[in-house]
Amino acid sequence: MIELKSGMVGGQLRRFQHRMDEMVIGQPDASVRITDSFSRLIAGIHDPERPLLTMMFLGPTGVGKTETVRCLAETIFGDRRAFTRINCQEFSAHYNISKLLGSPPGYVGGEIRPLLAQENLDRHHLKAIEKRSGLISEADSRLGEMFPPEAERYLNIVLFDEVEKAHPKMWNTLLGILEDGHLILANNEEVDFTRSIIVLTSNVGSKVMNRHLARNNIGFSTGHDANQVDKDLVDAVNREAKKVFPAEFLNRFDDLITYGTLKEDHLYRILDNQIAGIHRRALLCAEPFLLEVTQRAKAQLVAEGTDPEFGARPLKRVVEKRLVTPISHYICSEQIRRGDLVMIDVDEGEFVFRKEPGIDWETDVTVLPAGTTKWARTDLGVRDDGGEKKKMEEDGTGGMAVSQTLTGSWND
Repeated sequence: MIELKSGMVGGQLRRFQHRMDEMVIGQPDASVRITDSFSRLIAGIHDPERPLLTMMFLGPTGVGKTETVRCLAETIFGDRRAFTRINCQEFSAHYNISKLLGSPPGYVGGEIRPLLAQENLDRHHLKAIEKRSGLISEADSRLGEMFPPEAERYLNIVLFDEVEKAHPKMWNTLLGILEDGHLILANNEEVDFTRSIIVLTSNVGSKVMNRHLARNNIGFSTGHDANQVDKDLVDAVNREAKKVFPAEFLNRFDDLITYGTLKEDHLYRILDNQIAGIHRRALLCAEPFLLEVTQRAKAQLVAEGTDPEFGARPLKRVVEKRLVTPISHYICSEQIRRGDLVMIDVDEGEFVFRKEPGIDWETDVTVLPAGTTKWARTDLGVRDDGGEKKKMEEDGTGGMAVSQTLTGSWND
């Protein structure tokens, strides 16, 4: 028997799974199943007459379905936005489907290129080749070997978001794409979907899940009870999906993946990612500064941003309101300057912003990798003199009056 050894392709697959685990938090089953599907893609043993991958993501809002697609795009093309998104809410009426397929020559709108035109799907691959970004452009990349630039066959990702809100006529259009991998537009042009990763997301079953969560009074419970609740939720969502979508439609997918609810530890990890994103933005602004958030402040943010029915979206709003908006005011009032270390804490239930002034420096700013949550104070020349940190003023003549004049009160 020959022992199989992991090579370059295996390394790419491990990096892909690591990236999925890092960005799609709290969905280990989804991460494993998507990685399995991706392995079939890069192994090249998929059905050549069908799309490369076809997946439907089910589950409540705010738990990572669209984030998964962004992660796919970032890994493959090096850009989180490198996919064609079809917002199915815009196609609840059958006549709007002409935006997807185009109008026949001579009809109104016949000169407008449809959303599903081949060049619109392929543009992200072409941009990745130009920028030399993502797995598709890496040396010895399996995807690069499958889709060499000289072959003029380009990989693409297509997302049909909230597909349950589309008119059933659109579902019929998707049946042909999922089964045959080709689509004929209104002007008789043929679009090739055999090199497409097609993802559909749906919030079907959200109401059932919300009732189930309320009945079980679930918050951040752990252990066997929480696992059983998650299993019950998955079963409930699958039953609802079978009620909404025809069986022949659901059977066209390579995988149906149901996303579970987020637990407290998941929200802390998501919060760390959001803070890392704010820090990267802080390093790229006109007056770069460092950011440090205490564990007490994180606990307060998670407490205010917790809603099992809406996933991580309330947390994102709380972060924008409690952190980003005040920091923006402090920047506008020139209380935060180049090289400062801004420390955010909680005192008697209120967020407190302090800073440690930085020193003058002329070096270039280094953008930190995604997911980084810790930074050295010397990154921007900040020095700790061991003295008391300066608390930024919230009233009086410390500059906040200027901020309030610009945008009004933000302490409500």
